[in-house]
Parts: sequence; C-alpha cells; structure tokens
Amino acid sequence: MTCVVTAADRESFRRCRRQWDFGAATRQNLEPLRPPAAPDLDRAMRDALAVYYYPGMWDWDRRVRLPLVVQGLERALARQRERRGAGPDDRRWSEALEAGRDLLARYAEWAPTVDRFAPVLAEADYEVTVLDPDRPSAGLVTAAGEAVRYRGRIDLMAVDARDAYWIVRHRLVDGDWPPAGQLAADEEALTACWAWEQFYLGMAIAGTVVNEFRLPSRSPGGPAPDPPARRWWRRAARGRPVVRQHEPSGGGRSIPQHRRMYAQARQPPRAEAIEQQVAGGFRRTWLRRSRTDVAQAGRRLGADVAEMTGRGVTVDPSPSERHCPACPFLDPCRVLFAGDDAGPVLLSGYRQRPPESPEEGRLGGGAWGTGRGAAPPRFRGDRPAAPPQ
Repeated sequence: MTCVVTAADRESFRRCRRQWDFGAATRQNLEPLRPPAAPDLDRAMRDALAVYYYPGMWDWDRRVRLPLVVQGLERALARQRERRGAGPDDRRWSEALEAGRDLLARYAEWAPTVDRFAPVLAEADYEVTVLDPDRPSAGLVTAAGEAVRYRGRIDLMAVDARDAYWIVRHRLVDGDWPPAGQLAADEEALTACWAWEQFYLGMAIAGTVVNEFRLPSRSPGGPAPDPPARRWWRRAARGRPVVRQHEPSGGGRSIPQHRRMYAQARQPPRAEAIEQQVAGGFRRTWLRRSRTDVAQAGRRLGADVAEMTGRGVTVDPSPSERHCPACPFLDPCRVLFAGDDAGPVLLSGYRQRPPESPEEGRLGGGAWGTGRGAAPPRFRGDRPAAPPQ
C-alpha cells in the first residue's frame, strides 16, 4: 500500500491543520457540495498558457497559435462554469473572459521580448518517494507501514540559452507586485525542484521562474503602471542570451538530445541570484536555487510529511484574517469553535471527494518537447546515461 500526499495537502497542513484535516485525501477527504460560483481566472490563465507554451507548437506562426491559446482560455472558463453551476445572468464570467482575453493579447506582445527560454514540458505531473528525515537514504513509511509518495504538478519546465532547466510558475496578481523575497520563499516551487530531480534522475534544476500577470486596476489609488514593454526591452536586451521564438525547433534541436542535461555544467552561471523583468503589467522573476537550497527543501518535505502521517498528529486550527474568509470549511470550523458538533453541517454541506479522473484538455501534460532542451524518454528504474566524452 502507498500513502500519497499532494502539494495541496502539504500547503493546507502548513496553513491550517483543521482545514487540512477536513480536506486532505489521507484525512476526511471532504469537499463542499456547492463549490464557489465565482470564476477562477488564475487557473484559466494557466490553462491557456499551457497551450501557449506547448512544446509541439513552439515553432508555429503566432497567427495560428494565438487563436488556440484564446480557445484554451474559453474552454477552461466554460468547464469551470459548468462544474460550478453558475447562472446565465452571472456577469462575473463574461467579465473574467474579457479580462483574460485582454491579458493574453497583451502577454502575446510582451512575452516574445523576454522569453529567454524554450518550453520542454507543460502542465506536467510528478510523483516521488518522500525521504525519511531521520534516515535520508531510506523512504519514509507511515505508522501503518505504507510507503509515502509526494505528488505535484508544474506549470512549465523550460530550458534557457545556457541549457539550464528551470521550473516556471504562472501567477495572476490583483494589486501590487509581491516582494521578491516572498517569491523566493515559495516552498512548493522549491520543493518541485527537488522532487523533479528525484523523478527524473540525472537532471539538475537551476531554479524557478515566476511569471506574473497583473489585472488592470479599477481604482484611482491602484498600483503604479509599469514601464512600457518595448522601451524596457531596448534597454535590457543588450548582451543577454535569448532563446528566440519561431526559430526552427525552438532554436536547438540540432544539438544532440543526450548532451542536454550535462551542457549546463560547462556554462557560466548567472551572476545574480534574483533577476526581474517588469513592463506593461507583467513581471518575470528568475530565482536561482543552489544545491543546498534544493537539498534542504527535500529534508523539510520529509519532516512535514513525517508529522502529517505520524501517530497523534494534532489538528488545531490557525485562525487568520487572510485565509479564513476564503476557506471552504469555514462553517464547520465556526461550529467547532463554539464547542458544538460539526457533524450535521458536514452532512448537509459537504461530500466525499470523488476519485480523480483524467482532465480533458490538458494539452502537453505528459509529453516531452522536441525542441531546445528536450530529454529522451526513460522508464522508471533506468539509470542516467554517462556524459558523452
């Protein structure tokens, strides 16, 4: 038997253990009978950008590719609306669609000027063995003797002009840009670097790239506008290696695939640990991660999961003005705070989460790209090939 802990489970455990206890698959595994009716534009934009960065279409002419990207946004919002049972008169959905179309149109003008990478994988899942924090050479097991696995998903894996691999996260921002230190402290993204190196032995992840797009402010006191993208690009592009769009095969298929994972060791590293590019309502932050950073992320994962799966784990809540209003389990939590039985609330408003089913429209979810940085397929248990002499 295997115990699977997801990245979402771990995030809720770190945020509020009562929320984790209600929703995690290894606990009560509950979900609301009536999901929120509001659209999730962040999720829909990530679905659309999975089409934009689908490796198989990276060489296509933009006039052919961009309509498919917009269709990806439309399909994502349509699926959300159907699942959530939103009424036909709910204007939030049409407003979200128009906002998403506008963001994509502007992104399509900005991204080619700063895309110093080529896509390798889009919307890719991984699942790895969690290491025991007390015995790092052994896998963690639960008190019942089950092996523990960690499962997550990355928005995009890309390779830069120096042949180094990066994990890219897409984020919708409503308001001011978060501080760079907050982005660097993203535990899920850093853990994904460690997990992917375990999932695909022999590959080293250089770091994470946070790709942010901001909704236009509707209030006079909103965030200050960013400089125009083109003016910024003329200043910043000098001397920077760029993986250009629309070159044959993403600009790199002629280099033998099996050399890719070793080429990065012979390239000079970036001088800066953090680089940012900001223009026109978009921001891209490059966060280089050291070998120590990645290794420590694996150890922290083991410690968290050991506590999650151990005997006698406590499920005390962590009240927060930021997190509580959006928590799907706020009603039963309030009942428990009042010292009453939450059973009736759970029976009337929640259900067991059904098993996961294949997601329609996950374009590129399980295929390696064939352009710059593409890696040859290997089966579980294969050892990485020796570097070419």
